[in-house]
Amino acid sequence: MQANPSQRSPDEREDKPTQRAVLSLLLHEFPAQVTKEQLRYTLGTDKGKEIWRAVGHLGQVDLVWCEGDFVLPTLAARHFDWLELS
Repeated sequence: MQANPSQRSPDEREDKPTQRAVLSLLLHEFPAQVTKEQLRYTLGTDKGKEIWRAVGHLGQVDLVWCEGDFVLPTLAARHFDWLELS
């Protein structure tokens, strides 16, 4: 994970609202397992590419785990959500 937000790529910075929406939905639905298609359907069928990119970025920083077609929030993401820091 990059410590300085200004060092993030433009794609990643522009992707912030989609990453928030994806992670919020996954945390809200947990422990239910959400598929990639359910994400696309719930967040907007026209945003497929943005959703997949957001899932990829969240996976790179260990906030989501992908297992087959399922996307789950990691323990770290769930713990941060439990702390209610955001």
